[in-house]
Amino acid sequence: MKKGKKLLVALALASLVSITGTTFAAPANPFGDVPAKHWAYDAVHKLQQDGLIDGDGKGNFQGDRAVTRYEMAQMVARAVWNTEKASKEDKALIDKLTAEFGSELKSLGVRVDSLEKKSEKVTVSGFLHLSDQVWNNSGSFKGHTAATGDTPHSGDGNYPAIGIDMYINYKVNDKWQIKLEDEAVRDLRTGGYWTSPGTSDGNVEGSQHDDQIYAEGLVGATTVKAGKFDYGSAYGLIVPLGRKGVDGVQFAVGDKTKTIVTYGYFRQWWTGNATNPAIISSTTENRYAALEYDAPLAKDSNFKAAYHHLSNNGSDSTVISDNINLWEVGADKMLNKDVQLFGTCGGSDANTQNKAYIVGVNYKRADLNVPGSYGLTLRYINAEAYSSIAPDNYWVSKYDWGLKGPELSGQVMFDKNVGMMFWVASLKPTDGIHTGKLNTAKAELDWFF
Repeated sequence: MKKGKKLLVALALASLVSITGTTFAAPANPFGDVPAKHWAYDAVHKLQQDGLIDGDGKGNFQGDRAVTRYEMAQMVARAVWNTEKASKEDKALIDKLTAEFGSELKSLGVRVDSLEKKSEKVTVSGFLHLSDQVWNNSGSFKGHTAATGDTPHSGDGNYPAIGIDMYINYKVNDKWQIKLEDEAVRDLRTGGYWTSPGTSDGNVEGSQHDDQIYAEGLVGATTVKAGKFDYGSAYGLIVPLGRKGVDGVQFAVGDKTKTIVTYGYFRQWWTGNATNPAIISSTTENRYAALEYDAPLAKDSNFKAAYHHLSNNGSDSTVISDNINLWEVGADKMLNKDVQLFGTCGGSDANTQNKAYIVGVNYKRADLNVPGSYGLTLRYINAEAYSSIAPDNYWVSKYDWGLKGPELSGQVMFDKNVGMMFWVASLKPTDGIHTGKLNTAKAELDWFF
């Protein structure tokens, strides 16, 4: 008994010194005993065996005396300090123990917010971006840049900006999380927000905040999303990732083979990420339903298909239909470890200008943790005027004229979590009415956190 008691005392003192920097003399039993059959004994014993709590991993609970809550909290505090080394299973045990012995941990000087951070209740990530985009347009595109929502500055030219995009996750329990994305982009010329040209520094433009607000969790084997969330289907020909598009619910089943059902409303117009005004109304609701199926064809190739339905109340005469269906089918294949080919086609049930396709190649892939790593994508896009909600071509609008032409994009890492993204495109209209080219290039420095 004396040997076990000495181990407990030594561990308590070591824990307090390492966590608070100060040694305290523990009262005999200020918080009561932990009952002999309490689940915490087995939990702490496992954490000892896994090397997250100093000690011999056995014998600390031997004898005829129950451990005090104070002593137990000291061992839990040590486990919290070593959370980074813990497995997923051990992290779950640490979360459970910190909830059980929260008041005792506070008395030891272990702050609750530190515990939450250690047990990964709240995580924050994102990136700061410093960019410039330039245009040299001709024909019908000349002088139309600002009108299409690409920049707050009139006509063609360039748009220098700085912005930040933050992703905040709060762990509700082992199955559910609350997720928030918050973004702000500032015009470097005026200091104002993107959608408010000429406004003073500090003028808040609400459309560029809380891009995503939703709950995500598991119900049985089904992943569920509910709220305002980003959804990009298949290869992004009809609905690309990044349009912050859906207010509603989504159900996803499967791991390698996935079936995704989405239902709700597709967002109305937002200047920062334009959509096709011939399909998406900016004055009335856009009711939305989608079905996506993704499946591997082999170890090095995949198949993806998606169907979309949009409807509105018929009050907006600027859209081509109050009921429209869109679809996409595509595949990709790795030729070797660095080169991937992909192709996708789709369209809508509009009477004209209703077809779209993208073909391209990916070469390598940038790794945020590896300086010098890079990735390149070269593709050709042809999205006719009424074929797509928003083909994925970065901050370029006038989808209602149709767009076709080559695009080159890439990313290179200069340092760990520091890199540059670039994108170049030269696009023509497809509608047979408008002429000229939309020529644009963008370069962006990114600091990821």
